[in-house]
This record gives sequence, structure tokens and C-alpha cells, in this order.
Amino acid sequence: MLENASVQTVVQKQFANAIRFLAMVFACLAIAAVAVPSVAYAQAPVTEGLEAVGEAGGIAGGETDLLVIIGRIINIALGFVGIVLLVILLYAGYEWMTSGGDPAKVDSARTRIRNAVIGLVILTMSFAIVNFIMNALIQATGGAGGGAGGTGIGTPGSFGLPGASGSLGGGIIESHVPGRDATGVPRNTAIVITFKEPIKIGSFIQDYDDNGTPDDLSDDTVTEGINGAAVKVYPSGQRDRALTTAQARVRFTEDRRTFVIRPVEYLGSPTENMTYTVELVAGASAGATIASVLLEDGTPAFSGAFSSGYQWQFEVSTIVDLTPPRVTSVIPTAGRVFAPNIVVQINFNEAIDPTSAAGAWSSGSGFTNIRVTATPDEPPGAASTRPNGEFRISNQYRTVEFVTDLACGTNSCGRTVYCLPSNHSIAVEALAASLTDTPPVAALTASGYDGIVDMAGNSLDGNGDGDAQGSDTDTTPGDDRYGWTFGTNDSPNLAAPVIRSTNPTAGDLGASSNLPLDFEPQATFDTILQSSTVNSDNVILRTNEPAEFADTFWWAVSQEFLTAAGMPADVGDDPEHGRLSIRHRLYLPATSTRATPIYQPLLRSGIQNVYQNCYNPAGSDDCRADGANPNCCDGTSQSGACAAPRPLGS
Repeated sequence: MLENASVQTVVQKQFANAIRFLAMVFACLAIAAVAVPSVAYAQAPVTEGLEAVGEAGGIAGGETDLLVIIGRIINIALGFVGIVLLVILLYAGYEWMTSGGDPAKVDSARTRIRNAVIGLVILTMSFAIVNFIMNALIQATGGAGGGAGGTGIGTPGSFGLPGASGSLGGGIIESHVPGRDATGVPRNTAIVITFKEPIKIGSFIQDYDDNGTPDDLSDDTVTEGINGAAVKVYPSGQRDRALTTAQARVRFTEDRRTFVIRPVEYLGSPTENMTYTVELVAGASAGATIASVLLEDGTPAFSGAFSSGYQWQFEVSTIVDLTPPRVTSVIPTAGRVFAPNIVVQINFNEAIDPTSAAGAWSSGSGFTNIRVTATPDEPPGAASTRPNGEFRISNQYRTVEFVTDLACGTNSCGRTVYCLPSNHSIAVEALAASLTDTPPVAALTASGYDGIVDMAGNSLDGNGDGDAQGSDTDTTPGDDRYGWTFGTNDSPNLAAPVIRSTNPTAGDLGASSNLPLDFEPQATFDTILQSSTVNSDNVILRTNEPAEFADTFWWAVSQEFLTAAGMPADVGDDPEHGRLSIRHRLYLPATSTRATPIYQPLLRSGIQNVYQNCYNPAGSDDCRADGANPNCCDGTSQSGACAAPRPLGS
């Protein structure tokens, strides 16, 4: 009886230990259930590389999701316990077979077999429970498991991803303000959209007729009311309240790529925030009525994977913007002499109305809100001239650049370089707009603004005193223009831009995993970049997501200006470096080894510095590219283009 009681006690102890182990497993899973959703959504498998001439390649990811790692660790632990139990079972069988009928040995073997069987039953239950819970957690964080031949990543709907958004970056749209999901938007904001190709003006403006000569605006039948059939602006969820022709006015830039919508009345409410939706309607239009956004040749602007059109939302606050815009930095800096192939660049502290800051000057007429004047160094007293050229707005509408039409050579990519007059003193003036009776709001006439204004229509604060004094032609005392002078020599700067650093680090798979899902890839260059070349054609975020996700994945590019110490340049600082960033739709989290989304920044040679030298060869301080190996892919130079991420499920 004592021996049997002892055996029973041993069995009870073993069973209790097994129960404790199972409880530990459940405790671990409970912790994972609470913590993992936030962690899983806070990772994106990202590594980075660069490339030139044709392309530049990079953020890749091959790391496994944290949920999968936890499941594997638990299964490995259970497997180890199973091996131990199997060894015990085999040893007990051996002990029984070699007992020679000894009752003590037989009882010992029987006890071990009983304990091992109980342990294996508990282990099998634990294994089933662990895998059930882990699969449920993976499904809860967006995964679809993925059977044979599938991507294992689910569908756009399973992630709540917005449709009709892929045209930003990957399609016809270059930029817009307010940005996607922007908050704190002033009630008196304008809505601005920039396309990569000229758009038929009648798509945005009701009854506007270019009379078959879109390049010649002089013979147009001009109207200003919004075409509410093709472009809809409304409180989210209330499409029937979209702004009508009488409720919004539309203007555009001379290249017919950028359109500015100004509501007649303030958006939103003075007492509560309101969300608005902007919808650009897709499809073809027949006859005289234009009910969708069209390219200048009359074909649909949205096609292929993006044939659903484009829409986005932003939140309008209760405030009205009455703060005038300021200049934060200029290139070239005042009082110094520069190579003649430098681009004139003005950077603002906020987005600027493109119709007030972009245009062309040619043969003594054209755009006059910004003036560039050249005076020869010799002979003394020589007459000044205004070089022909184009003023371009970029960098999410915060940067204006002037490029002349005086060709002076080609860069390493074979593109024409344009120069300012050599050995000249160059004076630049950005004019403030004339004010209304309620400063700082600028006067908008039939010909537009006569100076620089922000998206709320506030005139430029050129002297930076916080007030808008307007132009020298209005009734407000003062003149708020911003100006400076620099010189040119006759020695072009031919140095190609080089990347100083990237974030994440190129080629470092460890650093490029477990990133926040909204992490913006960055590349810092050794010089200021020509902002108009930092666009979504030259800076691309490639991904291996399934084709059905194409119209959900968007990106937008911007440049930040840094001091020599690498700090963001403030008013009065001289910027020396440019850092480009890629804002994008949230990354998708990995769900299994075979369902790891990869994101690869591609930096093309079309990127140029302020001397119009292109990014070729596409090198960095850590990846020395040259003529034989002009591309850097994940930190390694090579002759061929960087490979795109392998599509999921392939």
C-alpha cells in the first residue's frame, strides 16, 4: 500500500507539474494577446538601397513577424518537452523488457510509462491550443494565413485600406494640399491638386472652353466656377452637399497641371471640427458635358489599376488662418559669388498658392510676382536685364525655383543645364500681394494675385515682423517684398550629388525591420537638391504587395533643408544639405515567412542638386559608385539595375 501510495503521489506531482506548465503557456499567450497587436502594427520589414542612371533601389525586408516568432518559440519549447517525454517512454520500455520479472522494476517502468503518456496527452493539447490561438492572433492583426498559391496577406478590405488613393505617387497625381488625413486645417484654406500631365481645364472649371488650343490661353472662354460633376468637395458622408459651381472658384497655373480650388465661404464650423472629402471622378466624358477628370487630349486621367479615380479626406478645424507666410531660406545665399549653373531657390515656412508663385518670364512679359534681374560686373554702369526663365513650385508647395532658358551644357545624364548670366550681379525680389481692407488677406483680382500668398490668401510677410504690409500699390503703409543679391562667376559646378546617410541604413536588414508602420524612409545628400526634381517620378517607393493593393498604396516626397551640423535650418540659417523623405500609406505587417511585405525606395538619376548635376553615379559615402558600377543596391555597387522586390505568392 505504501508503494502504491508513493506511485500515486508521484503521478499526482507529475500531473500538477504538467498543469503548471500549461498555465505558463496560457499566461505567455495572454501577455502576447495584449501586447502583440500594437507591436505587430509597429513593424515594417524595411531595408534600403540606392541606384542611379535608370533607377535606385532599396527598402527590402525579409524579417518574420513577431507573432510568428512567438509561436515558433512556444512550439520549439513544446517540441523539446515532447522529446524528453519520448525518451522517458523509450527508457521505461527498455526497463520493462530488461526487468527479468523483478516486480520493483516492472512497477517503476509502468509508472514512467503512465507519466509519459499523461505528459504526451497534455503536450498534444497544448500544441493544438497554442497554434489555434496564434493563428487567431495573426488573423486579428491583419493576416490571412495564406494557403498554397496565395499571398498570405489578405485583401485590402481586411486591413481597412482606403481605395482610390494609388494615383498619388504611382499614378497621375504628384501632390495636393491639404494632405491625406491632415488635421488642424484652417477653415479658409484652398484645396490644391498638382498632376504629372496637363489636364483639360473644363474638368475642373464648369463651361470653360479652351477652343481647341490648350497652349494658348488668350482665346479661351473663361469661367471660374467649379465643375461639380467631375470634382467634388463635401463634408464626409454627405456627397449630396458637394460644393456647387457658385460655391467654389478655381484657378490654375499656366502649365495646366495645378488647380487651386477656393471655396466662396469658409469650410467647416466655428464650433466643431469637420472632416471633408475631395473626390476626383474617373471615366470618359461624352459631348460638351465633362463629368470626369480628363487629360488635355480628352482621354481619362485615371486608368488601369487607378481607374476608380482618386479621393482623400482631411479634418477642418475651427480656426481661421490669419498668419502671413515667411521666407525661411534662399539659395544662393546673399552676398556671395556662385557658379552660373546654380538654381535660384526660395523656401517658405508654409505651403504657397501656386498661382501666385509659379509662371514664366519671356521677352519682357509674363510672370512678375518674383523678379530676377542681372547686372553685368563690367563695364561699370551697364544696363540690367531680366533673364528669361520659369518659376516652378514644388516640395509640397513650400519651395519656388527659377531656372533660366540659357542653355550652357549637359550634365552626366545627358540633360540640358541652364545658366544664369556669368560674371553678373543677380538681384531677386519676391513681391508681397496688395492687401484688402482686412489684412493680411490679399486682394484677388480677375488677373490673380499681384504677389505671393499662402493657401489662406494671406500676403507675404517679407520683412518677417509678423505683420503683412502688402505691396507699394495698396493703401496699407509699407512694402513687404523680400529681396537679396548674389554674384555669378564663369566656372560651372559639375559635382554630382552624393548621399551622406540613409534611414534605415542601406543594406542593414536588422535595422530595417520592426519599424513603425508610418516610418518615412529618408536620404540625406551632401548638397541642397533641386526641389522640382525631388518628385514621385524620381523618388519611388516600390513594394511587393499583391496587385489588388495597387490602388491603396500611395506616397509623396518632400525635401527638408539642413545646416552643416545636420539640424533643420531655421530662419536666418544657411542650409547646406537636403534630406528627402517619403510619406506613404501605412506599411502592412508581416504575417508569416512567406507573407512578408517588402518596401524598397528607388532613387533615380533624375534627382539633381541645385547646380543641375544629376544623381549619376548613384553613390553614397558607404557605397562608392562609379562609371562601371553606377548603381548602389542595398549598400553594394553594381553595374545593373537594382532588382525589384519579388511579388508575394510568387
